[in-house]
Amino acid sequence: MKKTVSIIIPFHSEPTYTVFNVLASINNQIGIDFEKVEVVLVNDGGPELPDGVDTFKLLKNLDIVYIRLSKGHGPGPARQKGMDRASGQYFMFMDADDQFHIDEALLDFFNVTNKGSYDLIAGKYVEQARDIKTDDFFYVFHDNTENYSIFSKWFNRDLIERYHIHWADDLRVFEDTYFVGLVTEFSTNTKRIDSIGYSWLYNSKSTGRSTGKLGVSFDDQLHTWSKGRRYFLEEVQKYKPERVADLFVAYVADIYYRQKRFTPADIGKFAEEHVHLLREFSSYWLPARAKIMQTIINYNQKGTIYDDLSNDDALKFLFQTEQYALGDQFSKQEVK
Repeated sequence: MKKTVSIIIPFHSEPTYTVFNVLASINNQIGIDFEKVEVVLVNDGGPELPDGVDTFKLLKNLDIVYIRLSKGHGPGPARQKGMDRASGQYFMFMDADDQFHIDEALLDFFNVTNKGSYDLIAGKYVEQARDIKTDDFFYVFHDNTENYSIFSKWFNRDLIERYHIHWADDLRVFEDTYFVGLVTEFSTNTKRIDSIGYSWLYNSKSTGRSTGKLGVSFDDQLHTWSKGRRYFLEEVQKYKPERVADLFVAYVADIYYRQKRFTPADIGKFAEEHVHLLREFSSYWLPARAKIMQTIINYNQKGTIYDDLSNDDALKFLFQTEQYALGDQFSKQEVK
């Protein structure tokens, strides 16, 4: 029987019992035909399982494809390896230290596919976080309209293959923002599920968690952010060139505030990647200049995290960025 969904789970340093827990949360789903579910477990260069895939033989409902990579490639490439082996019509991704939030999570997705085919099916999810001051847990609920994480989403193989969407080999953070961003941009048929089906559980060692320490959290990896945005614009330009101008405006306005909030971990690499993007898409600069400034001003509203930034500061940034986009020379040290 053809699989409806392949659930791809990369893991590296997680203990076996942690991987068992995420698999058990799949095994314990109710109301579905498990013959239509495939689990692709990707060991991304970590220690071999005690008995290979037989380690999880107690999970009787699961059809597990086990892949062991000789060295660690990172979450994006590991997911790509899983996709290359997967047979399902839809791809779903889970992190090895997460779980389904409810026992009917997969049933909600199957109820959608039973009625028709969609490019993207997106559900809600809950994030478990920890207060760095009190060490207490708190929970953040994410809507089904967000377009930067892989959680609680099914991606249609037809769309992935039509637009040749692949995980980027060299993005160790923000790799999901790149992938999901492309799927969201190209999807013309998205279905949103109201239920909260996925739990993003707290893991202090995860690259997806902020620690407040320079160079440790992913937020300050602005060189990778700019590289990922450049890759994103390059792919969109191939298939939807009419969208690039607006997306270029969004990048420039966003990076203005992003570098104010998060000091780049590597100022030189950030300057290099930022300027690379600006130069590659410099033809969009002059037509979009006024719109970029207005977008920045619109962001700068009282009562938000941006209300301490002046319009004069924005003008200085705009002038500096114009030199990067159009000038023949630039100084890496000038990007702050």
